[in-house]
Amino acid sequence: MRSSPSSKNILCLLKFFYNDTFHGLFNRPFFRSRLNRYGLLLLLTAAYLGYFYLNMVQLSTLTTNAKEADQATLLLAGKMTLSSYFNVVFILGTFMFILLNATVSLNRNSLFFAQTLPFSEREVNVSQRLFKLSVALVFFELLMIIVAPALKLIPMQWGVALLVLLTLHTVFIASFWILDFLYAALLQKMSGLKRIILGFVLDLCLIGLVTFHLIKTRFQIDVWVSTLPYSILTLTLFVLAGSILIGGAAYLLQTLFFSRNHLYVRQSYFKLGLPAFNIGLATTMPAIIRSKNFLYFWALLAVMSAGALYQVGLGGTMQLWLFLLPILGIVTITYADATLAVRKLYGLYRIHPLMELGSLLGVSIILMAPALYVGIVETNSLNPYLYGINIFFAATIAGFLFPKSQSNINETIASVLTIILIILLSVLVSIDGALYPALLFLLGVLYLILKKEYEVAK
Repeated sequence: MRSSPSSKNILCLLKFFYNDTFHGLFNRPFFRSRLNRYGLLLLLTAAYLGYFYLNMVQLSTLTTNAKEADQATLLLAGKMTLSSYFNVVFILGTFMFILLNATVSLNRNSLFFAQTLPFSEREVNVSQRLFKLSVALVFFELLMIIVAPALKLIPMQWGVALLVLLTLHTVFIASFWILDFLYAALLQKMSGLKRIILGFVLDLCLIGLVTFHLIKTRFQIDVWVSTLPYSILTLTLFVLAGSILIGGAAYLLQTLFFSRNHLYVRQSYFKLGLPAFNIGLATTMPAIIRSKNFLYFWALLAVMSAGALYQVGLGGTMQLWLFLLPILGIVTITYADATLAVRKLYGLYRIHPLMELGSLLGVSIILMAPALYVGIVETNSLNPYLYGINIFFAATIAGFLFPKSQSNINETIASVLTIILIILLSVLVSIDGALYPALLFLLGVLYLILKKEYEVAK
């Protein structure tokens, strides 16, 4: 292999990664029907526009109220909002890096192509990093479409507003490069089980730290920034220069010193003999609890719960569980991919879609039982429990639409789609009885998907 990097070779590798990744993106039975494809697109578009409309209504109300404040108050609030934007984008970059680092990897074809042809290790490393960053930026731009109008809350001219938008992008990219450098430096000389364990611990530590910053220290920083005797333009220039310098340094350091090719075909499921209940179907529960996502989310829950117990005691931890326990339903995002290999045998064993749906419902009732207990104790309501079951089936649907084995990026798309559905479902929690029809709708959609899968497998 050559050691000198070439932009032509990097572009060649990027093109191959894109073609190989997006191939098979919609290669599922559900998408073979034009009605299903356009119907899902229309539904997601309507949900997206509805959420955008609600944001604009709230923004209009805030803007009207802001006109009544004096200039000093507006400037203070504007600097606080600006700081909040930068903090949230840094947090988003961290979460997006962890998500992509855990879900996007080269498959065997890409790995063979990259290592066999005469590309240097540095070229392969840079190409993969740029590929992941480009994917992250796509999702970031989708988010910016929603939140960018809220920049009107900051008193500034159009030129400054464009500079702020540019700075938001540099902060996002810098956070991505910083974490990329951190992981490369710590994992460079490790392989196999040690690398997996350390990467897992790093993910948990970063998620815990960033979550703590999101809910506590971020507000302290925002208040401090608002009291600084600098204009919005000056603050933006400081952040822009800092993000370019730090992000650029992290990128160059990794390229120069940690460019060794560490590309693996990641496994999504642990080969462990974990016990599992047979809820009418022997493959249902094991396919869910033996995935790496199950271990990730429960380990994260344990870490955050321990931190909450230390900080706010049992009462505050129970309030945290009201939010976290329902979200554990997202672990079913890997269920479809875990059962693809045995799904062709379902017809032989007379496992019908309705039977599988009933088994999944039984699993959801068991896995969401902690949310039921906390919901009754803390709020005397079934809403957290129903919210968790809705998330369970939303994640299952996303996993069937975009199974990881069909495309490298499918798990990322399924994760982002599930997060969007979680946000939309959270709006229904405050509406009495709204989660029941939502659950019936999700069950109906999942049944149609299972029926399509069953027909194709036969």
